[in-house]
Amino acid sequence: MRKKEVNLFSAHPAEKEKKTRRFRLPAGRFAACIACAAALIFAFAFALPRAGFSEGKFAGEQNYKCIVNVWHIDSFEGGVGSRAEFLLRRAAEFEKKRAGVFVMVTALTAENARERLAAGELPDAISYGYGLEFSDFSPVDTERESPFGSAGGDVYAVPWCMGGYAVLSRGELPAGQALENAVVSKGQTTQPYAALALSGYTLRDYTEKSPLDAYYCFVSGGADVLVGTQRDINRLFSRDEEAFVTPLGGYNDLYQYFSITSSSAEKKAYAEEFIDYVLSDGVQAEISRLGMFSPYRELSFSAEGLEKLQKERHARGISAFLPARTYAEFSSLSRRAAEGDGAALKKIENLLA
Repeated sequence: MRKKEVNLFSAHPAEKEKKTRRFRLPAGRFAACIACAAALIFAFAFALPRAGFSEGKFAGEQNYKCIVNVWHIDSFEGGVGSRAEFLLRRAAEFEKKRAGVFVMVTALTAENARERLAAGELPDAISYGYGLEFSDFSPVDTERESPFGSAGGDVYAVPWCMGGYAVLSRGELPAGQALENAVVSKGQTTQPYAALALSGYTLRDYTEKSPLDAYYCFVSGGADVLVGTQRDINRLFSRDEEAFVTPLGGYNDLYQYFSITSSSAEKKAYAEEFIDYVLSDGVQAEISRLGMFSPYRELSFSAEGLEKLQKERHARGISAFLPARTYAEFSSLSRRAAEGDGAALKKIENLLA
């Protein structure tokens, strides 16, 4: 018997009564329904055929069963290529193996996803990272697992690819060194300060920039040290640039998770089959093409820095279900810890899963 959904953002998710959410559209949103209907007509008439869907498949041919809607939201920079396109290709492969089941992958920004959720829309599964607060997930029936995606003995978020934090410098860094003339690559939901502090480093003289600006600052000579991610190693490799890579193995939250959100038992089952396919050894081996890491196996990379960082990818981390307010507090404390605040360091250590 399958378990019902549970709100994982409560203080004690395992103790709460598990209920299935039902969304009802108020009458005042009738006009919005008309607009949505028009969008669906366009999708079925134009977008889906271009993605490999045909009208015949939705008219009962080829043992049509259902469409599984998957939202993909990026919350951190990847490596090379698009994670959404990677999932689209995997969806096309899966459809050939599971006749009549179609997987529609929709790439959204975090803001788009919040707007759709507020409007009562809900996908059958989501691919997402930290910083986006969903609730009422269903347990994922999978042999893969993560200490950051489990609650009450069940798996609710399972990672399918990941990155890692690293310090890039012109020379080797002694352990525990205070970094000077550094630039920190900070995305909206990434935690490079936590990675630094929990890896034993502090910042003495630094500036913070958006990921791409931080990279350009480093390669142009504006900083001697770049606190970045696997994306920066891929950028350096593509430009044939060299830098010493020091993995920050004390902390990592650069995970792309899968969770199931459907209220349909049939779609949950097919969503799990698709997730299992993406987590299979054959597909996981393909993740190296994204310049990212598999959570489950070591891959081969041309860039030496990626090989080095891959070995440190299984670091401490935080729960995938951390409430937004607590996540913001963690971010603030991490900055202070990276600046040498010992009390702040102890507090972020207490929040680790």
